[in-house]
Amino acid sequence: MKKILFLAALLLTMHAATAQEPLLTIDDSTSGIDSTQLQQASELLRRGENKGELTLAIGSHSITIGEAKGGKNALTSSAVDLDVKRRRCSFGITAFELGYSLLNGLSYADYDPAVEGFMDQRIGKSIHIGWRVLDMEFYLNRSQNLSLITGVTVSFNDYCFYSDWSIEKVGDRIEPIALEGMKKSKLSTSQIGIPLGLKYRPARKVELSAFLFGELIGHAYTKVKKPKTKTDMRGLNHLRYGVQATATYHNIGFYVKYTLTPLFRSGIGPECYPISVGLAWGF
Repeated sequence: MKKILFLAALLLTMHAATAQEPLLTIDDSTSGIDSTQLQQASELLRRGENKGELTLAIGSHSITIGEAKGGKNALTSSAVDLDVKRRRCSFGITAFELGYSLLNGLSYADYDPAVEGFMDQRIGKSIHIGWRVLDMEFYLNRSQNLSLITGVTVSFNDYCFYSDWSIEKVGDRIEPIALEGMKKSKLSTSQIGIPLGLKYRPARKVELSAFLFGELIGHAYTKVKKPKTKTDMRGLNHLRYGVQATATYHNIGFYVKYTLTPLFRSGIGPECYPISVGLAWGF
């Protein structure tokens, strides 16, 4: 009996419904019919876009019953596009890297053999710190396991020298400067960069990324302790570019960063290329 009353109420309300209004209404006269069933049906069952059509919406799909061309009844089904997130943008420290700053391919070919080694490094004290202050990610597929990444990075490099030498630009050339008892000599640079590359997620919580980057050195100086002195450094390639790769699991992993541009301008100082390796968080 309840099923008969339910179908009767459904047929009476179909002709009065609009395209945005529910086909079923609930009032005091619907005695004997479960109001919860009527409410659920009114949310799922609506009038179609064309006259004489009835649409049932279930999740992301809809089923339309109506009269097709030629006067025959028709049953059609259409998928409703899901609201898929296409991009992500974050501000603040969104990714962090901590590692060693190394000078690869260091060559003293144009210097007197007596001063060779004046830029040899103390590896354990040559530190790289970097983080991403703007992170933008654009998903390239529906499963969101492949994306284009870019943003803005800030980083600092310390190149600590092993010998009791410092460096200074004298004329058009980087020259070694004897410290005469002073210690803890280093070259420090700070830079801002823009990465552009791809991120791939082959498995849950596993992320692999590879990208090109461009950097602009904002400030560079040499520093000596005991007594402490600080001198602006000239002769560097202030605009440089390179490649970087990271591999993380649960947002923790490793990175390798290689600069394809020499540290010094051509013919000014020893030939060497900055490289950094270490730990990565949040990539």
